[in-house]
Amino acid sequence: MQEELAVAEGAPLSQMERVVDTFVAPSKTFTDVRRSTSWWLPYILIVLVSYGLAFAVSQKVGWTQLVDNTLRENPKTEEKMANMTPQQLAMQQKGTEYVFKGLFYGSPITTGIFLGIIALVMWGTINFGFGGTSSFMQVFCVINYAWLIACLKSVLAIILLYVGKTGESFTMDSMVGTDLGYYIDTPGALKTFLTSIDVFQIWMMIVLGIGLAIVARTKRSSGLIAVFGWWLLIVLIKTGFAAVSS
Repeated sequence: MQEELAVAEGAPLSQMERVVDTFVAPSKTFTDVRRSTSWWLPYILIVLVSYGLAFAVSQKVGWTQLVDNTLRENPKTEEKMANMTPQQLAMQQKGTEYVFKGLFYGSPITTGIFLGIIALVMWGTINFGFGGTSSFMQVFCVINYAWLIACLKSVLAIILLYVGKTGESFTMDSMVGTDLGYYIDTPGALKTFLTSIDVFQIWMMIVLGIGLAIVARTKRSSGLIAVFGWWLLIVLIKTGFAAVSS
């Protein structure tokens, strides 16, 4: 028999109350998601933070520097670049720059697609893998609120860039020193693995696991296993790819 989460059904929360409670009392936010799957406020906040980070990167790092930093993270790519003609190298850098700009400036669309894919996977996992009863929109709403925690890392990166952090080592995977990989200079499998062990990412996944369990009416452990199981699989794939390409 599945264990019903013991979270009291309180008075309806406003959108702002949900945002605040995501950080201080996530069970309240996700219990309220059972009542309403309104997700517009966290989505707007995520997009605004994305635009803020894009502006900070363009002003304090520069797109060319960001591309160079990113390409240097892959030794084989760096080796290929060393053998390119100036024209080929320029095309490679410009293409990567367009990708970054497209992801940032197309944030209202790319964010929706990205979070929608995650929601679809989590919805299927918690319902069919753990016997949950959530709707897709409930899971999508949960993910939008949980993702606000990941946005804190971007906000911290913006602040640090404006108070003097150098952009010479700035990458999107390791923006600030909240992940273990940040403190390793040599790119490769170990750095890739340790980069995934990030304070904000782990915090977000714990909150997401709690939210999944609440809306799906499963054991809390089921929500956490679903989230961390997928995270571990992705980390192992990324680490394996880094090992092969190092």
